[in-house]
Amino acid sequence: MEPFLDLSQASFQIGPHKVCPPLVLAPLHEITDQPFRKMIREVGGVGLTVSEMISSEALIREARKAELMLASEGERPYAVQLAGSEPARLAEAAKMAEASGADMVDLNMGCPASNVTKGGAGSALLRDIHLAEACVKAMVKAVNIPVTVKMRAGWDASQKERSEYLDFLRMFETQGVQALAIHPRTRAQQYTGHADWSLIARAVEAGRSFPIIGNGDVNAPEDAYRMVRETGCHGVMVGRAALTNPWIFRQILDPTLVVTELQRIDLCVRFFTLLEEALQPREALHKMKKIGSWFTKGIRGGVKFRQQLNGCHDSAVLIQALQELREVALEDRAE
Repeated sequence: MEPFLDLSQASFQIGPHKVCPPLVLAPLHEITDQPFRKMIREVGGVGLTVSEMISSEALIREARKAELMLASEGERPYAVQLAGSEPARLAEAAKMAEASGADMVDLNMGCPASNVTKGGAGSALLRDIHLAEACVKAMVKAVNIPVTVKMRAGWDASQKERSEYLDFLRMFETQGVQALAIHPRTRAQQYTGHADWSLIARAVEAGRSFPIIGNGDVNAPEDAYRMVRETGCHGVMVGRAALTNPWIFRQILDPTLVVTELQRIDLCVRFFTLLEEALQPREALHKMKKIGSWFTKGIRGGVKFRQQLNGCHDSAVLIQALQELREVALEDRAE
């Protein structure tokens, strides 16, 4: 691959914050918590991390889980993503995010999950531009940190075909939004089909005053360069690909980087350790089971390890199993 642009030297600005390199870890529900983000930061290559989606209502009610979601440690810059459809409640939650140390706060206008959209939040806000405007306006007014938005191409194909998302872009600019991430699938598509990058290109061509971050179908380093080349986006957001390859950000910056089996096992051990340090034992084990299955894909012995996940009730057993995989990898390397 011959990148036309050296992304390791590129950057974009969100308010006072420089995002360099211009690579963003996408907010993934119940995935991008503090341990996951810390692990990604340690691997390197990411310029901005975003929290998992946090319900503004839960945060205001001081739900313990929501409060823990605000936790960060040495992440700069770092954004908190909020979901909701009540302007006053979103404003209050945004203040809490700012007080927790977030560098910016993001409004979720992309989540397609029915338990989110049935309350008018997430991608459901795309059905009511006036409500979306009220939400954005309230958040911008409430905080001194930048407010950003992550959105989809529309609620369904007809809304996408009418290019209504461009109306939202104009509204965002008027209300003081300072960055926009676009996942160019509709809510109806969920995660099926292909992300229509031409919509990202049209958003860039619209010439709004804020940076456009492209998201969707960036599964390998070459995809990031192709997205920038085809759309002119200012930044690239990577989500699901980081679950099976946490080195993807590093590899975008250095496509020659080869990750060994031993490195993959060691990172999985490190991640499990971070989970144990940050979470309650039961919660840590739940995350190990959920994410360990992705991390160990492609590792010899990984199938057997994944079979252990479901029935395991002790995180120490899983870490020991990883250590055994590590011993095998070390022996193979020595041969």
